[in-house]
Amino acid sequence: MTLDLAGAADHEEVLRRVMWSIPTMLGVLGTVDASGDAHLMNISWVTPVASNPVRLAAAVETQSHSQANLTAVPKYTLSLLSLDQRALGRAFVKPDLDRDVVEGVELIAGYPVVRASAGTAYLADAHAVLAGSAQLLRDLGDHVLWLFEVESVAAHVDVLDGPASDHSRRALGVFDTRMNYGR
Repeated sequence: MTLDLAGAADHEEVLRRVMWSIPTMLGVLGTVDASGDAHLMNISWVTPVASNPVRLAAAVETQSHSQANLTAVPKYTLSLLSLDQRALGRAFVKPDLDRDVVEGVELIAGYPVVRASAGTAYLADAHAVLAGSAQLLRDLGDHVLWLFEVESVAAHVDVLDGPASDHSRRALGVFDTRMNYGR
Protein backbone atom coordinates (compact mmCIF):
# COMPACT_ATOMS: atom_id res chain seq x y z
CA MET A 1 0.00 0.00 0.00
CA THR A 2 1.35 3.42 -0.95
CA LEU A 3 0.58 6.37 1.27
CA ASP A 4 -0.56 9.50 -0.52
CA LEU A 5 0.64 12.74 1.02
CA ALA A 6 -1.94 15.43 1.61
CA GLY A 7 -1.69 18.97 2.91
CA ALA A 8 -1.25 18.94 6.70
CA ALA A 9 -3.52 21.98 7.15
CA ASP A 10 -6.38 20.03 5.57
CA HIS A 11 -5.76 16.89 7.60
CA GLU A 12 -5.54 18.10 11.21
CA GLU A 13 -6.62 14.79 12.77
CA VAL A 14 -4.10 12.79 10.71
CA LEU A 15 -1.32 15.24 11.59
CA ARG A 16 -2.19 15.11 15.30
CA ARG A 17 -2.15 11.32 15.38
CA VAL A 18 1.10 11.08 13.42
CA MET A 19 2.75 13.62 15.72
CA TRP A 20 1.58 11.59 18.75
CA SER A 21 3.19 8.47 17.24
CA ILE A 22 6.65 10.08 17.38
CA PRO A 23 8.24 9.13 20.72
CA THR A 24 8.31 12.42 22.64
CA MET A 25 9.26 12.71 26.28
CA LEU A 26 7.22 14.82 28.64
CA GLY A 27 9.35 16.59 31.21
CA VAL A 28 9.22 19.59 33.47
CA LEU A 29 11.39 22.57 32.57
CA GLY A 30 12.73 24.61 35.46
CA THR A 31 13.79 28.22 34.95
CA VAL A 32 14.39 31.21 37.17
CA ASP A 33 13.76 34.91 36.63
CA ALA A 34 16.22 37.72 37.39
CA SER A 35 14.80 38.12 40.92
CA GLY A 36 15.29 34.42 41.73
CA ASP A 37 11.67 33.27 41.41
CA ALA A 38 11.58 29.72 40.09
CA HIS A 39 9.07 28.53 37.50
CA LEU A 40 8.14 25.05 36.25
CA MET A 41 6.48 24.23 32.93
CA ASN A 42 5.65 21.02 31.08
CA ILE A 43 7.83 20.58 28.01
CA SER A 44 7.72 17.94 25.32
CA TRP A 45 9.81 19.36 22.49
CA VAL A 46 13.25 18.23 23.71
CA THR A 47 15.74 15.95 21.96
CA PRO A 48 19.45 15.13 22.28
CA VAL A 49 21.49 16.68 19.47
CA ALA A 50 25.17 16.30 20.49
CA SER A 51 27.24 14.09 22.77
CA ASN A 52 30.50 15.93 23.42
CA PRO A 53 29.49 18.09 25.18
CA VAL A 54 26.00 16.71 25.70
CA ARG A 55 23.45 19.12 24.28
CA LEU A 56 19.69 19.09 23.87
CA ALA A 57 17.53 21.09 21.50
CA ALA A 58 14.34 22.37 23.10
CA ALA A 59 11.43 24.42 21.78
CA VAL A 60 9.80 26.73 24.34
CA GLU A 61 6.57 28.63 23.77
CA THR A 62 7.29 32.26 22.89
CA GLN A 63 4.69 33.73 25.28
CA SER A 64 5.58 31.50 28.26
CA HIS A 65 7.11 32.47 31.60
CA SER A 66 9.87 29.96 30.85
CA GLN A 67 10.82 31.80 27.66
CA ALA A 68 11.02 35.13 29.48
CA ASN A 69 13.07 33.51 32.25
CA LEU A 70 15.51 31.82 29.84
CA THR A 71 16.04 35.14 28.10
CA ALA A 72 16.81 36.86 31.44
CA VAL A 73 18.78 33.99 33.03
CA PRO A 74 19.93 31.39 30.46
CA LYS A 75 19.96 28.43 32.87
CA TYR A 76 17.63 25.44 33.03
CA THR A 77 16.79 22.20 34.79
CA LEU A 78 14.87 19.40 33.12
CA SER A 79 13.02 16.95 35.37
CA LEU A 80 12.30 13.65 33.63
CA LEU A 81 9.34 11.72 34.95
CA SER A 82 8.62 7.99 35.11
CA LEU A 83 5.44 6.31 33.92
CA ASP A 84 4.00 6.22 37.43
CA GLN A 85 4.29 10.02 37.67
CA ARG A 86 1.54 10.90 35.19
CA ALA A 87 -0.01 13.36 37.66
CA LEU A 88 3.22 15.37 37.57
CA GLY A 89 2.95 15.35 33.79
CA ARG A 90 -0.29 17.26 34.13
CA ALA A 91 0.62 19.55 37.03
CA PHE A 92 2.57 22.31 35.27
CA VAL A 93 0.40 23.37 32.33
CA LYS A 94 -0.86 26.61 33.90
CA PRO A 95 1.32 29.70 33.58
CA ASP A 96 0.79 30.86 37.17
CA LEU A 97 1.53 28.22 39.79
CA ASP A 98 1.04 28.32 43.54
CA ARG A 99 4.26 28.64 45.53
CA ASP A 100 4.70 27.80 49.19
CA VAL A 101 7.22 26.71 51.80
CA VAL A 102 6.06 24.06 54.26
CA GLU A 103 8.37 22.96 57.07
CA GLY A 104 11.35 24.30 55.11
CA VAL A 105 10.42 22.53 51.86
CA GLU A 106 9.74 24.69 48.80
CA LEU A 107 6.60 23.67 46.89
CA ILE A 108 5.50 24.65 43.40
CA ALA A 109 1.95 23.62 42.48
CA GLY A 110 2.00 21.55 45.68
CA TYR A 111 5.04 19.46 44.70
CA PRO A 112 8.41 19.61 46.51
CA VAL A 113 11.26 21.11 44.54
CA VAL A 114 15.00 21.41 44.97
CA ARG A 115 17.09 24.30 43.67
CA ALA A 116 20.10 23.72 41.40
CA SER A 117 23.17 25.90 41.93
CA ALA A 118 21.88 28.39 39.32
CA GLY A 119 18.63 28.79 41.26
CA THR A 120 16.46 26.83 38.82
CA ALA A 121 14.06 24.37 40.43
CA TYR A 122 13.61 20.69 39.73
CA LEU A 123 11.16 18.18 41.10
CA ALA A 124 12.42 16.41 44.24
CA ASP A 125 10.74 13.19 43.06
CA ALA A 126 12.01 13.31 39.44
CA HIS A 127 13.11 10.07 37.83
CA ALA A 128 16.19 11.93 36.46
CA VAL A 129 17.37 15.53 36.19
CA LEU A 130 19.55 17.39 33.70
CA ALA A 131 20.75 20.95 34.29
CA GLY A 132 22.96 23.55 32.67
CA SER A 133 23.21 26.55 30.42
CA ALA A 134 20.84 27.60 27.66
CA GLN A 135 21.65 29.35 24.40
CA LEU A 136 18.99 30.87 22.14
CA LEU A 137 19.20 29.41 18.65
CA ARG A 138 16.24 30.69 16.66
CA ASP A 139 12.84 32.31 16.91
CA LEU A 140 10.31 29.95 15.29
CA GLY A 141 7.27 32.22 15.67
CA ASP A 142 5.12 30.58 18.35
CA HIS A 143 8.17 28.80 19.84
CA VAL A 144 11.83 29.62 20.39
CA LEU A 145 14.49 26.99 19.74
CA TRP A 146 17.08 26.70 22.53
CA LEU A 147 20.29 24.71 22.86
CA PHE A 148 20.63 23.27 26.37
CA GLU A 149 24.15 22.23 27.38
CA VAL A 150 24.08 19.53 30.05
CA GLU A 151 26.42 20.45 32.91
CA SER A 152 24.86 18.42 35.78
CA VAL A 153 22.93 15.17 35.95
CA ALA A 154 21.22 13.02 38.58
CA ALA A 155 19.12 9.87 38.32
CA HIS A 156 16.97 7.70 40.55
CA VAL A 157 18.65 4.44 41.57
CA ASP A 158 16.17 2.45 39.41
CA VAL A 159 17.55 4.22 36.33
CA LEU A 160 21.09 3.19 37.29
CA ASP A 161 20.45 -0.46 38.26
CA GLY A 162 20.94 -3.22 35.70
CA PRO A 163 22.00 -2.92 32.07
CA ALA A 164 21.44 0.37 30.26
CA SER A 165 19.04 -1.37 27.86
CA ASP A 166 16.75 -2.38 30.73
CA HIS A 167 14.57 0.69 31.08
CA SER A 168 12.57 -0.38 34.10
CA ARG A 169 11.72 3.31 34.70
CA ARG A 170 11.47 4.74 31.21
CA ALA A 171 10.70 8.42 30.90
CA LEU A 172 7.09 9.51 30.69
CA GLY A 173 6.04 10.36 27.15
CA VAL A 174 3.38 12.68 25.78
CA PHE A 175 1.48 9.62 24.53
CA ASP A 176 1.32 8.26 28.11
CA THR A 177 -0.75 11.17 29.42
CA ARG A 178 -3.53 11.23 26.81
CA MET A 179 -3.33 15.00 26.87
CA ASN A 180 -3.11 17.12 23.75
CA TYR A 181 0.23 18.95 23.74
CA GLY A 182 0.75 21.28 20.84
CA ARG A 183 -2.09 20.17 18.57
